[in-house]
Amino acid sequence: MRQREHRKNLFRMFGKRKGDAAILLGMALSLVLFFGEIHVVYAEEQPNGSNLSEREIYVVDENGNYSLLEDRVDPAVTDAVTDGAQSGVESGALDEDQDETTDGTSEEGVAVQSADAGSEIEAQATGVKIVNFRAKANGTAVSANSTTDFKEKDTNYKGYTCGAYGADAIYLGMENGQVKFMLGGVIGLVNASEVQIVAYNSSRSVSYYYVKNGNLYHKVAINLNDKNAGSIINLGAAPSGLSQGVTYYSYDGHYFYTDYTVMASDYQNNTRNRSVNPSAPYYNYFQYLPFRSKTTYTAAELNQLIQSKTSSGKMLNMGNIAINMQNTYGVNALAIVAIAGNESGWGRSNIAQNKNNLFGLNAIDRSPGASANSYGSVDACVKDFAETYMSKRYLRAGYIYYKGGFLGNKAAGINVSYGSDPYWGEKAASIMKSLDSAKRDLNQYTIGIKDFYNFNHTDLNVRKEASTSSAKIYSTGLQSGYAFRILGSSGDFYQIQSDPVLNSDRGSINTGSGNYSYDGMYGYVSKNYVNVVIQGKNPGNNGNDGDQDDGSLAVAYRAHCQTYGWMNYQKNGASAGTSGESKRMEALQIRLQNAPYSGDIVYQTHCQTYGWLSEVKNDAIAGTVGESKRVEAIRIKLTGEMAKHYDVYYRVHAQTFGWMGWAKNGESAGSAGYSKRLEAVQIVLIEKGSAAPGSTANAYRESTPSVAYQTHVQTYGWQAFVADGATAGTTGKSKRLESIVLKLQNKPMSGDIQYKTHVQTYGWQNWVSGGQQSGTTGKAKRLEAIQIKLTGEMANQYDVYYRVHAQTYGWLGWAKNGASAGTEGLSKRLEAIQVVLVKKGGAAPGSTANPFVKK
Repeated sequence: MRQREHRKNLFRMFGKRKGDAAILLGMALSLVLFFGEIHVVYAEEQPNGSNLSEREIYVVDENGNYSLLEDRVDPAVTDAVTDGAQSGVESGALDEDQDETTDGTSEEGVAVQSADAGSEIEAQATGVKIVNFRAKANGTAVSANSTTDFKEKDTNYKGYTCGAYGADAIYLGMENGQVKFMLGGVIGLVNASEVQIVAYNSSRSVSYYYVKNGNLYHKVAINLNDKNAGSIINLGAAPSGLSQGVTYYSYDGHYFYTDYTVMASDYQNNTRNRSVNPSAPYYNYFQYLPFRSKTTYTAAELNQLIQSKTSSGKMLNMGNIAINMQNTYGVNALAIVAIAGNESGWGRSNIAQNKNNLFGLNAIDRSPGASANSYGSVDACVKDFAETYMSKRYLRAGYIYYKGGFLGNKAAGINVSYGSDPYWGEKAASIMKSLDSAKRDLNQYTIGIKDFYNFNHTDLNVRKEASTSSAKIYSTGLQSGYAFRILGSSGDFYQIQSDPVLNSDRGSINTGSGNYSYDGMYGYVSKNYVNVVIQGKNPGNNGNDGDQDDGSLAVAYRAHCQTYGWMNYQKNGASAGTSGESKRMEALQIRLQNAPYSGDIVYQTHCQTYGWLSEVKNDAIAGTVGESKRVEAIRIKLTGEMAKHYDVYYRVHAQTFGWMGWAKNGESAGSAGYSKRLEAVQIVLIEKGSAAPGSTANAYRESTPSVAYQTHVQTYGWQAFVADGATAGTTGKSKRLESIVLKLQNKPMSGDIQYKTHVQTYGWQNWVSGGQQSGTTGKAKRLEAIQIKLTGEMANQYDVYYRVHAQTYGWLGWAKNGASAGTEGLSKRLEAIQVVLVKKGGAAPGSTANPFVKK
């Protein structure tokens, strides 16, 4: 109802002062600028680079839902709208809720940078330029149904874009007479006559990202002369490190900047070091989820989701055919529904209604209605899309339009060739996210990325087996940001789901069939070229954590590693973690599968700063997540009947030490006191009393902690540090101690050393911690007594003993753990001290009689 009311109001507003043609133009322009975009229904690019499309106008809400406003817009009207927008016709601003504002800001005040904003960023932006795809070099406006061809700089791949869906690209300079730019993730070269170069500080609009209520939004500029014109895409949960109320810039959607000028400089220097997330690029799950995956939703549930978007149209009840196509041709059913909704306005577009064409297939720009494929039924169209367009073409390595089997952007994925909208992949992913409001599909599968940076281009081989000597099945192509669905791990290789249909021997691509087998079509790629960006949560044969369950007894385990987060589960002696990458392990999960006896698997980790953490069991997290703390050692044991029948052996790969020996049944593996990270672990179950799987020598190294201390002595001042019971101070010289500093060395666990002194005139001072001074200097005040203690895990594992040499009394007995040593009320100076650590409960280093004398 609200939609209809807006339309009526627009008719009345423009009808009062314009003729019939002006009314139509004004209405269309206001719809475009108010609701955020002219939506194009895309189809496959033709060899000559023309874009196949049907032009429609939709409302796009913050959840990526499209509502059709006009069944058809004549191309002449669309062109007129573009020209009008270029001339700066007034319109209301819009936010991601499609609500009008008056100042061009979103609800929390995230403003588009404009020429008259006078911002600090703009003041610094001298020389920074924007490439405007809505106008040619001579200033002529580019119509909304026109595309601009370009080539990717490093690969020479052909590309194309439409300025009506993303007007601005960042200017990176000139190369061989062509304009170099970045847009939608691709670094491209375009003929200088085809685009307009404008100064950043003269543009009134630029695309940007912002966070609201935990979600990341992309505001896409479609008219550089109007800061209020654009579309807003809800990308889902914002990555950590991005804050609400901050404007972020990015033209690849992975690395974000708060300063446009800094971003331009980084781009020109092939670095992302000054982005806010240089070591953690953002990858939208649904945008990079390979189509060779499955939704968790049933056909009936998909029908309900479609009904929540529209009460009419050709998409109703298409859940059954979508699931059937997923199971037959290997195209994710949720992606099928989302793309159909994106392309056909939920089945209400003209060609959807008249030709059962939900995907804009073969709807050429200049005559979309006449040229579009016509189908006898919706089912026939969905089958053609899944079998022919996707499985046989866009998902088939080696095909002319293959750039990776995921939505992607203009650098990689289906978006490269399927749609001229540089953010088509983002929009389709946004719809998938909105359909998956229950978050059942979100992060189901593990996703790995080849070539984080869009100036890196690796043509990576996909091999039949996990070996460089194994036959190559196909290669990925040079595109950066290429996504794999990772099934598991085998040595130095990831097992990945194949994009193309494979022959029965998995040795080659089957170019004649679209039928796909999820279980039988996979390959292997070297881990050296792939970074895991999303760790999936779906176990099982078609899951992605590598934890296949064949019904036999197994110990399964996975590591949380620096950069990668949670990695795939491994089992029965396989390596979990990393090798040769210098990545710290931060946490561990371990569980038993199909245990024949009762009992648990119990484990604990020795972590940086904290020392030994408490024991956990049965797949609970041991270690830390999100704190960047290394695991340094582990202990694992079985309980109950399992412990009576099996031994659990484990060994670790540690920094500097490499693979260490095998420990078992609760013994320590790794190191403590050396500050060495664990990088990988292997765990295996062996029948009780059987031989170890390898050498048990050198499974654990522990550096013995010690206490170091120095004293400030009358006449001499500060002396050198000594340790481990050595004497600090003097004897036989009648020189007073005036101050002391203590500290722990080679500390293998959490905790500190604390101490306080009794000072002439002042009495007992406050406790201080290791490395701090207790006492005085420059005041000629003697120390008379001292108390020393340990804290944290150190106090649980060690005792600290100390004794003093006091005036008149000489060496007194050993005190420990906070007891007083020295004299009080007798005006006797301390002259020397010895301090030592002893394992908890161990024997004192000497007599403990008479450590303290008090008047």
